[in-house]
Amino acid sequence: MNNLKHHSVLICFLTILFACSNNNSEIHKKISTKNFDDIIQDVEFAITENNFRVVNRLNIGESIQERKEKKFPKNEIILFCNLSLAEEMLILEPDYINFCPYKITINQQNNETFIATRLMPINTGSTKLNNFALKMNNILVKMVEYAASEDPFILDLDK
Repeated sequence: MNNLKHHSVLICFLTILFACSNNNSEIHKKISTKNFDDIIQDVEFAITENNFRVVNRLNIGESIQERKEKKFPKNEIILFCNLSLAEEMLILEPDYINFCPYKITINQQNNETFIATRLMPINTGSTKLNNFALKMNNILVKMVEYAASEDPFILDLDK
């Protein structure tokens, strides 16, 4: 009987834990066969077209290749920010500074290029914060979709 109580408490605890989780690690990823450098240009174009500023580019693959002196797949991280959106977000939740700057990653594996971004949690318990995250996630997804696409007209800023 005592064992059953412990199992019931554990199950309740785990259920609550998973129910309260806000899925901080959701990644939106697309695969493209486009040229790596073209994808980098398309990511930067999408970033600037959405009124963000590129604040840094990290050439992770190149750095590892130089350090190890051996061939390593291309891996790049583009960091970007929009001060107006950052201000809006920080007013809603100061801890969300940890999402800044936003980033899009581009990496090559076996003739395919992966473009990805980390999405913001949308089930925070705050309607205003959830709405902000939905808006921001929509922008991030559009950027990744544009970079992966062969269609130069896919970037629609009004949707």
